[in-house]
Amino acid sequence: MSQNEIKMYRELLDLLEKRYDDGEIDKASYVELKERYNLKLEKTREDVELLKEAPEIRVSGSKTISKDAMTIAGSASIAGGKVMRDIRISGSGKINDDIECKAFKCSGSVKAFGNIITHGDIKCSGSFRCDKNIEGDGNAIFSGSSKIYGELVVKGKLSASGSYKSEKNTQADNGISLSGASSIYGNLLSQNTIKIAGKATIEKNILCENLIVEGRRTVFESWFFRKRKKLVRVMGSIVAQNEVDVQDISVEKDIKGRIVKLGPNTSIYGKVYYVEDLFLSEGVNLEKEPIKIGEEDLKL
Repeated sequence: MSQNEIKMYRELLDLLEKRYDDGEIDKASYVELKERYNLKLEKTREDVELLKEAPEIRVSGSKTISKDAMTIAGSASIAGGKVMRDIRISGSGKINDDIECKAFKCSGSVKAFGNIITHGDIKCSGSFRCDKNIEGDGNAIFSGSSKIYGELVVKGKLSASGSYKSEKNTQADNGISLSGASSIYGNLLSQNTIKIAGKATIEKNILCENLIVEGRRTVFESWFFRKRKKLVRVMGSIVAQNEVDVQDISVEKDIKGRIVKLGPNTSIYGKVYYVEDLFLSEGVNLEKEPIKIGEEDLKL
């Protein structure tokens, strides 16, 4: 769509007026054609405005821009900028600078060299990499291989399966679910429940409402792997405002919770603090005696 097409429809409308004034067409045909040309003119104007707002994009494949979404299939390079609609990339994509949008969805192989700010959900499958920070108002769902070299902060839930790596803090206010293999080199933070299934390494602390580490849940798995490596390693402390329920885990520093449940193949090298109850399974290794505390002491 271009200014040339706008000019064309204006000229057609002028010509239509002239033909009607000269008596070349009847009123019914005039009204019908005028309505049709006006609709096409308005649609062309809208499309031109949408293209003005869109960032510079080079595409080998197809590109569709509407009021709600910018959809790209194939190979694309996006300059960055503010795009107040969804971005959907299928195939191979590069985002060369900071970008702000509504929802962000991608599949295939996508690399972002700047910050990503979203006002909707983030959903990425395949191979995804962001060299800076991700900030979102909705949920974040990652599957496949995901690498974030800055912070991830979302107001909704985070679900990461496959391989998930974050070089700094990972925070999702409404809950976190990690499965597969996760490496987080900052803190893991939520105001809700954090659930870890699979392997994970947390280089700093975990702060949340509830922490569940599933580990190897069956009796056979717990017995067979009791002397094997831990599935989850936390190099800092764990602080949960309500419940800590973990197994197959090693924690280098402290654990604090209202209720603390330590399952098989668990090693705590700091202290264990609890407010109401402490449950210990056979095979738990505690370097120090547990300590009962008041609720006001449930903090890092």
